[in-house]
Amino acid sequence: MKRGWIIMCILVFGIVGCKDFLNLVPKNKRVVANLEDVKTELLTYLAAITYSTGGLSPSYGGSVFRFPLYNDVATQLCLYEDDMNMSYYSDHSSIEEKAMNVYTECIDWKGVSLASVLWEKCYGAIGFLNVILDDLEKAGGYTQAEYETITGEVKTIRAYYIFKLLQFFAPYNSDKLGIPLNLDSENVIPGGRLSQREVYRIVIRELEDVLEYETVREKWNIFYYPGIVKAILAQVYMFKAGSAAAEESDWANAEKYSGELIAGYEPENREDILFNMFSGTVREYQVGGANYQLRMTYRISCGFGDIFSGIWAEGKAQRVSNELLDMYDEEDIRREAWFKTEEEEGRTIHYINKPGYTRSINEVTVLFRTAEMYLINAEAKCRQNRVAEAKDMLETFKRARIIGFENYSGEDVLGEILNERRKEFCYEAGTRWVDMKRLGIGTSRVGMSKEGEGTEVYELKSDDYRYALPIPNGVELDYNNKIEQNPGWGNLN
Repeated sequence: MKRGWIIMCILVFGIVGCKDFLNLVPKNKRVVANLEDVKTELLTYLAAITYSTGGLSPSYGGSVFRFPLYNDVATQLCLYEDDMNMSYYSDHSSIEEKAMNVYTECIDWKGVSLASVLWEKCYGAIGFLNVILDDLEKAGGYTQAEYETITGEVKTIRAYYIFKLLQFFAPYNSDKLGIPLNLDSENVIPGGRLSQREVYRIVIRELEDVLEYETVREKWNIFYYPGIVKAILAQVYMFKAGSAAAEESDWANAEKYSGELIAGYEPENREDILFNMFSGTVREYQVGGANYQLRMTYRISCGFGDIFSGIWAEGKAQRVSNELLDMYDEEDIRREAWFKTEEEEGRTIHYINKPGYTRSINEVTVLFRTAEMYLINAEAKCRQNRVAEAKDMLETFKRARIIGFENYSGEDVLGEILNERRKEFCYEAGTRWVDMKRLGIGTSRVGMSKEGEGTEVYELKSDDYRYALPIPNGVELDYNNKIEQNPGWGNLN
């Protein structure tokens, strides 16, 4: 991660929630000298990930800031999952060549460009966040409240990106193959991979430190919020629990942090609530809502996942996989909330409508949903052999989602909880993909042939090497000779 200048547009801008924090002074390059400059650095980053549209293009080390799981990336992760009918992807007359190129990369789970973008955006942001923390220490002159609101925001975002890198790039069953990580902005010497246990310790320590802060979040804060920190910790412990870095206390900790977020929560039981959670008409981010800890909606110019071609774009929506659709009961409110139907030649075709597209918003990112915390808690109880408690939670959840549902009569409570996870979090920023990875799910699908006309069957094994994305050659391997490519990928040149 190389230190670089922050390049900013020559204009004063505002952002919902952030405009109360600071008015950005127009400059081409930023030289940090005091606390106000540090605040400007942080505001610049927050603006870039929530309001990136014409004119504002801050960058660091050659990487233009974007939220790493922005719509194009989220769409490609959907192509990796088993919830889309890949046979009909090109079934739109206006689908673009770029979209077909991405399909060709992703159909056999070899999306090198997906890996490059995730690597660049996560590490680029981590490098810049390192700079903010170091600049804050150098600037000094801050109050405890200023220190905690700034470092709380930065450490939480940074920990989340580090966790995402682990999920996407670290082989699940090899502790020694973690990720390279540098938290010192002055150190530009390339380093080798840390073990997954070492990386998890850093992530958990940072988040637990933030939880001890006493300062109440400011209006401009996005990630600095106890609910968000606890939600990330719940996700971390759940994913870690089945990995090579697992520890005996993981499921207990997943239960603890998720449990603190679902006190008083009643699962949503109305179709309009579920639909509106993934639609938007104004640019905004909402923190600490009843149904989620963080929701961001904004309009941005994308090349793949937006109105021009994406899986949910108006007039170009993709088909849901038959396997997923068949999992829903006919009276499940999610069928109407997240899918739309059309009659074609006497057949009913189900298309993806999550998030719900609007002309004013083409990015809807809902992170850390309360429903996920609920199902993490139920799974954690089940994994700790408290099946009766987990079954009660499962039945409460299903009664909210399925009209007329009474009791679960099956014997596989854990399996049914996992089924609910799949039905609930389909098409949400790679959630299903990382579940497939941690659960060791093998799958096969029919898609267009990479070699020409016709179709082909593509298979992903339960322990497939492709569950760890390739480390980009030009971005990292050519620069850092202390790390090697993930097993199975060979030479990508």
